[in-house]
Amino acid sequence: MNQILEVGTTSSKGRTKGPIEIEKIIRFFAVSMIVFGLFMIGSGAYGIYKISEAEKNIIIKPEIEETYKGEDKILLKVRHKKEIKTVEYSWNDEEPEIINGNGKKYIEQEITIPGGKNILNVKATGIDGEEISQPKEYIAPDIIKLEASMSKLKITAELEEEISYMTYRWNNDDEQKIDINDTVVDQEIDIPKGENIITIILVDRNNNTKMKKQKVKGVMKPTINVSLDSDKEYFVIKANDELGLDKIDFTITNSKISGKKYRVRAKNNEKELEYKFKLEEGINYIEASSYNMDGVKSDTKKAKATK
Repeated sequence: MNQILEVGTTSSKGRTKGPIEIEKIIRFFAVSMIVFGLFMIGSGAYGIYKISEAEKNIIIKPEIEETYKGEDKILLKVRHKKEIKTVEYSWNDEEPEIINGNGKKYIEQEITIPGGKNILNVKATGIDGEEISQPKEYIAPDIIKLEASMSKLKITAELEEEISYMTYRWNNDDEQKIDINDTVVDQEIDIPKGENIITIILVDRNNNTKMKKQKVKGVMKPTINVSLDSDKEYFVIKANDELGLDKIDFTITNSKISGKKYRVRAKNNEKELEYKFKLEEGINYIEASSYNMDGVKSDTKKAKATK
């Protein structure tokens, strides 16, 4: 007789492990693998999310590049992955020139280097407010020479090429033009009162330019006037200065004194100062000068009066 064999194993408790038990074990491991896979997928997605959030918090700034174009020209380049809001540049501590980005991601600007040693300050700002600043020193041939004397400024220069014309501008005022048509410049112009910045540009016949920027202080002489009072009893000395007076010096000669010097001090930077000196019998002589706070002396005023 044929016998039917039963596949299985007997446990210590007498139970038999068969196909049903093995299937349960396989299902358990399958579910475990699925849960583990879902966990790994979730962890990966969360990691990607955290990286994305971290990237959002990274501030990307514009990039500034400056390259020479000849001995007195700079090519300024500004790049940004986002839109550029503004680019500002200035020499030393002057007011900056401002270039609006107008939605651009790249801006290029040619800048002339002033003669001498100067610092170019560049600041680029992105559309979200992120900014970068870059100061850099440049040295260019100092062709244009300036010599200030009181309220006058002498401008001299010499080039190999013929200079067609010269322009100059005080601070942010309108530009003034002077025809040169020579290789030599020798010009004298008025200096505005106070401290000012002058920008001078020479243009040769080939349209090449040379530039100079410099602070210049316009110094005006104080004024002095000597007259007699209405009763002709006193010398009346009056001094004026727009920046402030320091003193009046005067010398008196009459029947009692000869060449005696006197000094009247101003108080609190007075812009006007008046002093009276009593006349003696006979002929009286006076020489008077005033000085402002910068030590600049007025013209000397002489007067004569008979009492």
